[in-house]
Amino acid sequence: IKASQFGFLLAAGGLGLGLGAVLVGNFGPRFPRRFLSLWGALGMASCLIALAWTTQQLWASMAVIATLGLCGAFVGIPMQTLIQEKTPEAMRGKVFGLQNNMVNIALSLPLALASVVEARLGLANVFVGMGALVGIGGVVTWYIADTALRKTQAQG
Repeated sequence: IKASQFGFLLAAGGLGLGLGAVLVGNFGPRFPRRFLSLWGALGMASCLIALAWTTQQLWASMAVIATLGLCGAFVGIPMQTLIQEKTPEAMRGKVFGLQNNMVNIALSLPLALASVVEARLGLANVFVGMGALVGIGGVVTWYIADTALRKTQAQG
């Protein structure tokens, strides 16, 4: 894949994210949010691992990245909805402003490390490692949320 084709990859991710948003908006309420996030995280993990085998194929990479975006919507939208529902209206500006700053800060380190790790391990290994981390993180997050929800329901 050429550097000049990078925009196509970004567009594919955006298209997938948009399609995922439509799907979550229309069909998401039929499913528990914690399962949408789990399915999304596992889908993202699978896509990242699949990218390890498509680094030289533009169309295959675009399809995988579009699916990655779709799965990202299954994670992000339920979580953002929950944050908005649980945050008092008077605090939303502060909470979302802080969240935006934290996301921007949290993105800086991985971007800086990615090139160093890629140079040492190779792009395919970076994708597999990222997929494993996303999968483990998604399952752990789901487990923590599910356990807390069950305790709350048992007490109430």
